[in-house]
Amino acid sequence: MRIVSNRTGLFCAFAAFLGIMFFLGCDNKKEARDQTTLERVSLQYWTDRLVTRDYEPAYNREADNASMSLEEYRKLVSRNENFKFSGLKIDRVNIENDGSLVYVTLKCMIPNVPKVIERTFKDKWIYQSNQWKHKFVKTQP
Repeated sequence: MRIVSNRTGLFCAFAAFLGIMFFLGCDNKKEARDQTTLERVSLQYWTDRLVTRDYEPAYNREADNASMSLEEYRKLVSRNENFKFSGLKIDRVNIENDGSLVYVTLKCMIPNVPKVIERTFKDKWIYQSNQWKHKFVKTQP
């Protein structure tokens, strides 16, 4: 009888260990350090920030988000809420050792301006803790 309960106890301990390892592994969001992944991440970042105005995911993608609160970030990036952004696309991605550049093009409708304005800008990203992180610049849209 004692042999059965020792085996059962070992099995339960092993199953618990596997469960813990599974859940810890799920929390580790390792992203590939390649052009395709950075293009996808950057497009999602700018969609969140400008199109859907879902600021929390954009804030969580910032490399230096500890330097300001979510509310401070929201105040800085929401200054363009009167503008309507569309046509987001990634033109080019340059991955470098110390930081990467993404060239983003967007279309913008400004109130009381009859034509759509198209703009391309350089966006800086770094690969930090197995994730792509955005380098916040106050002069970006």
